[in-house]
Amino acid sequence: MLEDKSAYAAGSLRYTVAGLAIVVFWLLFGEFAIAFRDRSAIPGVMELLRQHHASDTMIAVLVSALPALLGCVLVPIVGFRSDRFRSRWGRRLPFLLGITPVAALALAALGNCTAFGRVTDRLLGTMSPGADACVLAWFCLFWTVFEGVALVTVALYAGLVNDIVPRTVLGRFYGAFRIVSLIAGILFNLWVFRLTEHHLREVFLGIGLFFGIACMLMCVRIKEGEYGPPAVDGQGPLTWRAMGRAYWRDCFADRYFLLVFLALTASELTFMPFNTFSQLYAESLGMEKAQLGKLLATSYALSIGLSSVIGWLVDRYSAASVTVWTMGLYLCVACGGFLAVQDLHSFAVVYVLHVVVAGTYYTAAASLPMVLFPRARFLQFDGAKRVLFSTSNIALSFLLGPMLDSTSHDYGLTLLAGALLALASVVTFRRLSRAARGRVGAASSA
Repeated sequence: MLEDKSAYAAGSLRYTVAGLAIVVFWLLFGEFAIAFRDRSAIPGVMELLRQHHASDTMIAVLVSALPALLGCVLVPIVGFRSDRFRSRWGRRLPFLLGITPVAALALAALGNCTAFGRVTDRLLGTMSPGADACVLAWFCLFWTVFEGVALVTVALYAGLVNDIVPRTVLGRFYGAFRIVSLIAGILFNLWVFRLTEHHLREVFLGIGLFFGIACMLMCVRIKEGEYGPPAVDGQGPLTWRAMGRAYWRDCFADRYFLLVFLALTASELTFMPFNTFSQLYAESLGMEKAQLGKLLATSYALSIGLSSVIGWLVDRYSAASVTVWTMGLYLCVACGGFLAVQDLHSFAVVYVLHVVVAGTYYTAAASLPMVLFPRARFLQFDGAKRVLFSTSNIALSFLLGPMLDSTSHDYGLTLLAGALLALASVVTFRRLSRAARGRVGAASSA
């Protein structure tokens, strides 16, 4: 017997069990393509940067700070426009259909940076700054384009989920979402990662084609519901000034939402230091890529087993509660890792724990913005959160890279940074919980 249809409602959309299953299938199919693209990009890029002698500071800026800066600019603008966009195809799908080919082409171009750099070096002759510098210059160009469209793709996908997936199943959906993402990571690390050292061009070309075709197919097979009239922001056309006023009035002038942004930012930043430099950390201890890939695949397999449980816990106890417990657990892991990692064995243990706990966080916290932000203006608030996150990410990157360079690549400091950020996250979420209870109490008394 089918459950009550009201349990499967999202805006103007109404689903039967079978209808919801079809929608979830296509969303997860698209997520597999996005995850395979994203999980291949960083390891491939790190290999390219290592081969061409990029410094830790340059890596931190390109891999962390630059995406943060792009996200700070592009995601709020596209999100604001998308929330207010209306068409016969919806408000998210037209944007996704437009940028997907650009993302696929940018990934393919990244794979050709070495070839472009060598050609540029020969053409410049004695004026060339060197082959490595030419390769890195091309990389900066294509990486900027790729990261820009990749960030917008992820944001629009989240907006699409917000609009068409019922709230009652968000935790379990993101449990399945995490499983699909981890499967993509396992497949990449077991069979593709080792190819990046000598066949990066072919790897990026193949993944770019797969992502482009799969994501376009998802967009064609999914239907958005009907939306009400877009929010009106003052009189006259929507200028940049009007957009800025709307952002400030709706998002930053409310202390409650500022606290939400701080809590989400602290938790998202927690895993960035170790994630950015874990590959170099492993190499500094003498770990081979094949072994690191197996460790990551093992970690993903463990996370797959936990994802369904975490999704159920989120639907049962709330995303915020599970997130806070997860951040407290990571505080213990990061502190222990900073003190204990001395050799390959201890690194392997901490690495697996890091990936599993980080995966638990990503599963638990995935639906948090959808619970905390207004549904009709979800991407506007998500974009505002991105501004604070990106600014903090840039500052952390400029602090972390020079610190590692000046300490002769003491990558253990990345675990210490993660521990401090986890502590800040727990404290901020506790304050947010008290503020939320006060907000509900004030609304009830009114």
